[in-house]
Amino acid sequence: MLRQNITTKAVCILLFLMANATSFGQYARNFANSNYGGVQSVSYNPANLADSRYRFALTPLSVFADVNNNFINVRTPYTYGNVLNNNVSSDLLDENDIPVWDNSFMEDKLNGNQKQAYVSAEVMGPSFLLGREDKSGIAFTTKTRFFADIDGLNEDLLKVFLVDFDSSAPDFSVKSHQLRLMNKPGLETNLGYGALAYQEFAFSYANVLLDKKQNFIKGGATLKYLIGLAAGYARVDDFNYELVGIDSLRINSANITAGYTSDQYFTNDRRLNDYLGKNKLGKGMGIDIGIVYEFRPDFKAFKYRMDRRNHEDRTRNKYKFKIGAALADFGSIKFDNNPYTRGLNISSDGDTTDWADFEEVTRFNGTNDIDSFAKKYFHGTTIDSSFSAKLPASLNLNFDLSLDNNWYLSGSYVQSLRGNKVKGVRKQSVMAVGARYETRRFEVSSSLIFGQFYNPILLSAFVRYGPVYIGSDNLGGIFGGKSTNGYNVYAGVALPILHNRMPDKDGDGTSDAKDKCPEIFGSEYAKGCPDLDDDRVPDKDDHCPNIPGLKNAKGCPDEDGDGLGGPDDNCPTLAGTKANHGCPDTDGDGIPDDVDACIDEYGEKEYNGCPSMPEPKDTVVTPVVERDTTPIHRDPKPVVTKPVPSGKDITVADVVDLMNFEVYDYYLILGAYKNKLLADELVKKLNRQAGVLTYIYYDDANQMNYVTFGRVTSKEKARAQLAKLQKPSVDALINGHVWWKKVMK
Repeated sequence: MLRQNITTKAVCILLFLMANATSFGQYARNFANSNYGGVQSVSYNPANLADSRYRFALTPLSVFADVNNNFINVRTPYTYGNVLNNNVSSDLLDENDIPVWDNSFMEDKLNGNQKQAYVSAEVMGPSFLLGREDKSGIAFTTKTRFFADIDGLNEDLLKVFLVDFDSSAPDFSVKSHQLRLMNKPGLETNLGYGALAYQEFAFSYANVLLDKKQNFIKGGATLKYLIGLAAGYARVDDFNYELVGIDSLRINSANITAGYTSDQYFTNDRRLNDYLGKNKLGKGMGIDIGIVYEFRPDFKAFKYRMDRRNHEDRTRNKYKFKIGAALADFGSIKFDNNPYTRGLNISSDGDTTDWADFEEVTRFNGTNDIDSFAKKYFHGTTIDSSFSAKLPASLNLNFDLSLDNNWYLSGSYVQSLRGNKVKGVRKQSVMAVGARYETRRFEVSSSLIFGQFYNPILLSAFVRYGPVYIGSDNLGGIFGGKSTNGYNVYAGVALPILHNRMPDKDGDGTSDAKDKCPEIFGSEYAKGCPDLDDDRVPDKDDHCPNIPGLKNAKGCPDEDGDGLGGPDDNCPTLAGTKANHGCPDTDGDGIPDDVDACIDEYGEKEYNGCPSMPEPKDTVVTPVVERDTTPIHRDPKPVVTKPVPSGKDITVADVVDLMNFEVYDYYLILGAYKNKLLADELVKKLNRQAGVLTYIYYDDANQMNYVTFGRVTSKEKARAQLAKLQKPSVDALINGHVWWKKVMK
């Protein structure tokens, strides 16, 4: 009866160890450097969230499972490849065509070394990542996580409790190991065990810290709210014992710290709200902090111009190499749901205690029996109704080197920051090096993984195609052969929306959303439409498509600045109004100056713009600017005359004889502009190119800027100004368009 119970207990212990440990820190190695790892890469380093290739990524489900140990080896008469390919011999299938399993497939690896076991599992529920336009990123993840580990397990104790009571063991001999250790004094062991299951709700944020030429740094953090689902740990700092008889152990000294959640909490009538609501076993907080440096020697090559602005190409990875570091899984969970949580400090209190019945362990009815067992054999035991379990904190490092044509060389390293005596769980320190081929839609990678003490060496593989990915960090455990001491597999679905360049079908630098001619190559300054004269007015709207002009003049030149040009402006060098086809109307009587006999007096149409039929002596006549019907590039006549009511044709020089200096002062007008900038331009040209001094006279009544030689108060000054017009350099600039303007003294 004793042998049967102990054998059953041994199998339970083995199964527990195979289902409760952390081999590779619950990270898929191949996500450490992937630029399309989504929320999985954020778990490794939250800084990966910044400048993401994703605009949005939703992960509805992903799973991860990992087992590794150095004292249980599974040896089957078939390979896992045979199982996956449905190629198992019929004599190895049960009545349901499922490969048979027998406890004898599990072999002990008893070689004198201390034993270790690591297991982890994770199910990620609905989680998402959002990559923002300013390169920052946010993510929200939900996970159910499980960790456990055993370190420093003494092989002598394993042989006593596993081999001596297991008649199926290859070297089975009744009590052989107990007999070998009998009465040996000073036997000691120091071991650590921890298991932790919890629900995690995490919010991550990352942003760019430095973006200066070839140097790029980003940082991020993850804040986690944790709900404890179950936990247990025991850290043996001192355990000195000796076997004084068969199934009899004398404990000379002991110092053990432990905590556990009772199995009585998990009753059949529990509902989900009990585990996550106010009746939960415990809660806590956790945090990850990370930073990534990227060296970008060709940073200018990742810019493109669109819609008259420079944009960064968010579709491409820009680094030659990157280095990342993160502190992950810092925090703890406090379990304080009395009576289902217990914290124990177990001490022998200096007394020697004899444990004479190993079968007593097999009679445990639940975890609560641990209390009575500890008090019975360890007199210094104290029990608390709560305890805290620490998360498996680690330092995560990664390096990635970009080669040509989407190839990368990568490395990652996880260093556990928890010691063997941590009151919680810890990770195994692991290093991985490998290569990766990565595109937006497809990715494949493989790495060599070096476990604790960099031995053994495992081979990993990972494939991502579209939204689906699958991989393993221990291919040998799945496809290797008929013998293995560990398994690792992960898979998931990520529904991505990637960053894209702004679409530009015709490649003219104007995005399709703003391109008025999306099928035709055009100018970025003409809304993507053709613009032959490059004046930023599309040819389809340009009245002068071969001559650079102004937008407000429909693409034609506008020398006088009145907003009209080309065939729409009958007076191209005189500022006018649209109603008068570009010709001026100084006195505002609706009659253009070119046909107004009295341009300074409001008049009637029947009198050619005069209030009445003027007398020649009372009328100052300005020359008529004849309507120019020649092409716009052709120079008008050097001197223009205009008719007067008497029918006599006079020139600008003839007007001098009609000037009334007793009532008026006069200005010889060389140009008139609504736009002062155009007037300034003519003044500069006359002053610099023609060598004559000119000024701007602003008439507030009609809001015009007149270019003139200055005020004329006598006939002598008038003739002196007319003489300046004879200079070819002056005439070339004003094209003969001059007239007199009189103002009241």
